[in-house]
Amino acid sequence: MLNGLVLLLFISEALAGINVLSAVENVISRPIQETLADLKDFIEIAAENGYIAEKHEVVTEDGYILTMFRIPPGNNCTKKVPILVMHGLLQGAEGFLDAGPEAPGFLLAQECYDSWFGNVRGNYHSRRHKTLNPDKDLKFWQFSVDEIGKYDVPAMVDYVLDATAMKQLIYLGYSQGGLAFFVMNSERPEYAKKIKLFFVLAPASRQYNTRSELLRVAASTVNSLRISLETAGVWEILSQGFPIQGSLTTLCTVELLSAVVCGLANTLVDSSHPGSVTPETQKRLFQHAPAGTSIQNFAWYGQSFKSLKFSKFDFGRVKNMQVYGKTTPPEYNMGAAKSPAVIFHGDGDHLVDTKDVAWAVERLPNVLEFYIVKDPLWNHLDLCYSRYWKDIIFVPVKKYLKQYGSIDDNFKSVTKKKTSLNKIQ
Repeated sequence: MLNGLVLLLFISEALAGINVLSAVENVISRPIQETLADLKDFIEIAAENGYIAEKHEVVTEDGYILTMFRIPPGNNCTKKVPILVMHGLLQGAEGFLDAGPEAPGFLLAQECYDSWFGNVRGNYHSRRHKTLNPDKDLKFWQFSVDEIGKYDVPAMVDYVLDATAMKQLIYLGYSQGGLAFFVMNSERPEYAKKIKLFFVLAPASRQYNTRSELLRVAASTVNSLRISLETAGVWEILSQGFPIQGSLTTLCTVELLSAVVCGLANTLVDSSHPGSVTPETQKRLFQHAPAGTSIQNFAWYGQSFKSLKFSKFDFGRVKNMQVYGKTTPPEYNMGAAKSPAVIFHGDGDHLVDTKDVAWAVERLPNVLEFYIVKDPLWNHLDLCYSRYWKDIIFVPVKKYLKQYGSIDDNFKSVTKKKTSLNKIQ
């Protein structure tokens, strides 16, 4: 979802109005623009680790132009079910590579899976639209997880299936990536038949029990100020290139600061798990996060902390009547996510609380396993960035991939189609 240092900096800068860390940055490091110019994207990171990656463009039904990345299987690989991997709030696809050679994205590629990595609307890879200008049109930013799940995820599912001439894929979602999957199934239940298996890491849905008070304050404040912010022309939050990005990159490049400051900030917002995320991973993580989203999307999280329900965006009684035909936002139907599901979580996660994950699991109709990591310190960041991901998470993931990842005659598309790929090398 949201990492601790990003949130801490947002509160200090946006709420207090003081950019303390920018002053630190001017003393100890290069200018922000020079720092960000050195950042490597998905394709470059993949190449450094010995993989060839591709860039693809997907257009949603409502006109958003999304970027996807792909690590295709090697020439000596047996064809398997493709996998679509979806990031969390304020992340991009690079998050699944930032932990180095044994990052989740590389581990999937090592197992010969045709691996696709999405980027939802509003992050730095998907900040485009067929007709709307994100720098001039508020309408571009009038979205939340509602639209991400209804339009973005289905568009990427269809693209992967069309590109691979397959009927089904495996979906792996982290935090908001899992939430968006629930939204897709509720809004478009016909997509359940397109998902052969669903992995979800620290799934967000209902978030009433979230233990992070700092996250509550930040998201709740944005929710209460949403209309004022949008009226003032503030539509986007925590985008790449924002002053915070340079501060993050600078602090986490300095080894001592990375270990002390970044670790302390994550402890304040999530929880402490010393040594799980390495300083090198911290550095790469904060080079790519925050990746940006809309004020409205961040406000949705502020609403979710106050509700025992998993519901659509609350516009207020009057607009709710216009949008939904009722004064309160409708609830999402968790039971529509009928695909076989494997759920991962840790008791140390203060961002997505175990009680809320259990609430979601109870409502899912086809849970194969609800896997709670034995380490009591295992927290939210660990589900994507931990140095122990290979041994703790990937072992059970591989078990289910062996069961669901192979292709049989009934699984292949009936007709092989000539797929028109919008691929950018």
